[in-house]
Amino acid sequence: MLQERKGNQTLCRGQVDGCAYSIVYKNGVDYFYGLAVPTKGENARMQIFSAFENLEAAMAEVDACSLVKLNIFLREIGDKQLVRAIMSENFGDFFVPATTFIAQKPCNSNQAIIIEATAVNSSSGENSLPVSVYNQGEHATIVEYGNVSIGFFGGFIPGEETIGAYARSFDAFAKMRAEVETNGFLFPQVFRTWIYQGNIVLEEGDTQRYKELNRARSDFFYGTSFIEQFLPKNVSLGAIYPASTGIGADDVDVAMSCQAIQAEREDVIVVPIENPNQTSAFNYAERYSPQSPQFARACAVKYNDCCTVYVSGTASIVDEKTVFVDDPVGQTNQTLDNIAALISGANLEKHGVEGFESDLSDFAVARVYVKKPEHLDVIREAYLQRLADVPVVFTYADVCRDDLLVEIEGIVSCRKS
Repeated sequence: MLQERKGNQTLCRGQVDGCAYSIVYKNGVDYFYGLAVPTKGENARMQIFSAFENLEAAMAEVDACSLVKLNIFLREIGDKQLVRAIMSENFGDFFVPATTFIAQKPCNSNQAIIIEATAVNSSSGENSLPVSVYNQGEHATIVEYGNVSIGFFGGFIPGEETIGAYARSFDAFAKMRAEVETNGFLFPQVFRTWIYQGNIVLEEGDTQRYKELNRARSDFFYGTSFIEQFLPKNVSLGAIYPASTGIGADDVDVAMSCQAIQAEREDVIVVPIENPNQTSAFNYAERYSPQSPQFARACAVKYNDCCTVYVSGTASIVDEKTVFVDDPVGQTNQTLDNIAALISGANLEKHGVEGFESDLSDFAVARVYVKKPEHLDVIREAYLQRLADVPVVFTYADVCRDDLLVEIEGIVSCRKS
């Protein structure tokens, strides 16, 4: 059941059988972040149906009426057509928002699927705003309220004719941009991206697949001035890129998704957030990638009295070096320390986001990517000691450096200070 909302609290959590969720109350709109897993089923079909049933039950409990985004983690990526069929046959158009199928095995080996869902509804509070939701098919859902439009875009994979990590990554970015622009947004209005790359650390020719992805991203982003219209005017910032996660996947391909924002109001601030403990990724030394990864450590989105921080994939890196090599518990705690520093009120204020604070307890939803199955139990225990109540996905995924064992990302609902 959902916890009771208290005072000006913007974040509550709840659970029904098979679905943990958070509700974030912001700007007259309720955001639902749910994580659904199967609770019955002897085969993939039955488990997929069970997970969607559990998600539907959780959404009904809190009246989260409009799905806007699905991330579907699959033990077998070949099951995505089965998922589509079950969605269409049993749940209708209600379950056709922007959807990304992710080839990452749930850390619970008995699960064929994890569903990560985002939904919206007009708030039940006194400042409720009417919300309009436009599902444009599997690749795009647009949400409009209060002269703000948020675009949820997903499921971008390259065409079959392209060959090689560079070309296939570039092509997926091109499909992303085309969908963003088809739906009335500008590509520079993208503030968050997710990239899932198969065999991320393997060699390709005389280089590495992840380095080829970074080269494609650098070339594709060249000349793009991201979120320029929303940047705070009173601070000096460095390079401006979207927040991003670049993580491994089980298949050999690449898949991408993103979010973008439009607004016809002057109080909207969208700003990349860098970490005081880390070298900005776009300033990494050449030994890590000849074309540095062009992303921000996080991105804060603020308007009215609410601020949300989208935390990029974060690992056990201080300055630009991996720390706690071969120590999964040390890496988990350092990763969480990095995130705590990133989202702190002092760091937000340094970037022009004033009047808010947050810590690890303010996570609405999180993901933990575990490289090696033998480290799962200790990583999970270290994580749960510090974020025990947060809905979380645990999946197996390779991380972008051979010596990194865990990566964590998520969405944070800040508190007014």
